[in-house]
Amino acid sequence: MDAQKSARRYWVYEWLDEYKVGTVDAARLLLANPVALDDLAERARRSKQDQIVLPEDKTSILAGRGIDLSGQLDCNHWRCKKKQIDRLFGQVWLYFDEIVVQDTITHEVAYHWDNQEKRTDWLLSQIQVLLYLREIKADSLLRFLVKPPGCMLHLRRHTEEAGLSRAFEIENAVVGEIEPTAQISLERKGDGSVSYRLDHPAFVHTRWGRIPKQRLSGIRPRQLRRLIIREETREFLAFLNSDVISARGCGSPLGAVIPLHRRLLSVSPLSKSADVAMNLELPVLNGVPAETLVEIRLNEREHFARFRTRLRLAIQERVKASESENSAALALEIRRDLIDPELTTIRDRLSVSERTMAKKSAVGVFLGALATTCGLICGLPASIAVSAGVAATLGMTKSAANKHLEEKAEISLSDMYFAWKAMQHAEE
Repeated sequence: MDAQKSARRYWVYEWLDEYKVGTVDAARLLLANPVALDDLAERARRSKQDQIVLPEDKTSILAGRGIDLSGQLDCNHWRCKKKQIDRLFGQVWLYFDEIVVQDTITHEVAYHWDNQEKRTDWLLSQIQVLLYLREIKADSLLRFLVKPPGCMLHLRRHTEEAGLSRAFEIENAVVGEIEPTAQISLERKGDGSVSYRLDHPAFVHTRWGRIPKQRLSGIRPRQLRRLIIREETREFLAFLNSDVISARGCGSPLGAVIPLHRRLLSVSPLSKSADVAMNLELPVLNGVPAETLVEIRLNEREHFARFRTRLRLAIQERVKASESENSAALALEIRRDLIDPELTTIRDRLSVSERTMAKKSAVGVFLGALATTCGLICGLPASIAVSAGVAATLGMTKSAANKHLEEKAEISLSDMYFAWKAMQHAEE
């Protein structure tokens, strides 16, 4: 293994391979081995200081919370993680070579490895994700990075460091946007505090929390609703600070997908080209599992390279020419103006070519039968008459097939051929 591949390999995969773990059941047995767990903890302590260096010849993006596999601000359950993996690759597979995700295992094992009862189940769920990523060959597209924690204690300072200070200027507006449609249920506790459940699309996942008794004095019901929304908004801002600082540290644009994060970033500069690329999608591929998306990329490398080059130029030109700050709108324009028309052209050309080949083949069969019949009528031996018919059939069919292959070869040189092939894979 060369130095570059070795440097890219995630240390947890090395640990699993050393103990020959390839299934969840094998991982469960390994986690009952104290020696293996001590080895895991030691490797985590050594790895926590590692810095990743992204290659300059690769197009990379740092996945924000919601698609970074961390389980922070969303759910740690395996089914939810699998959905997140599908969403992650659905968001980035059309454009980016490498995706930087949260190295949750290193952080937790190196800093919070005290709770013996809970750590086995938690670690097993993390390993299950890694094994699934390897199974679908997605591990080669990922880099793992320990992001700083979302810090509420020094929120304003970290927000300034992230360059997001203007988020505080729109805080009241954001709370006001969410409050009318937020679903909040409350429960009074024996100690005078109030626990709550908050549901709203801006947060993606259900949020739970508690307001202590001392903060409830004299507060009215609507004020309490706004207080809860403000608390959750600030927690999301804390994790957004972490994402922005991490992206800056590894020199990569940030892929933010949580609606509230995108709202808070609306008053701060983003890498517009990367943001437009994040919003590009082919509707026909919506819902296609990550396994299929990764397979398409691996099978169509050559076509993908041409597709991405054309896409990069189109994005740069559109961003430069447009005054719009709406990345989703720009992405939709590119899809409608560039991708969709060329896909239609490819589909129509192939359809015409296939119909032409079918017609010529049918004509060839007719002429072959006619040649055979005429030969027999003229008194030629049956073997000669049949040979003449077969020659006529093969000649016409071969000519039609060659023409169809030439047409397909020419079409395969289209910059959008990768997108067309992707749709064919997805429909199989």
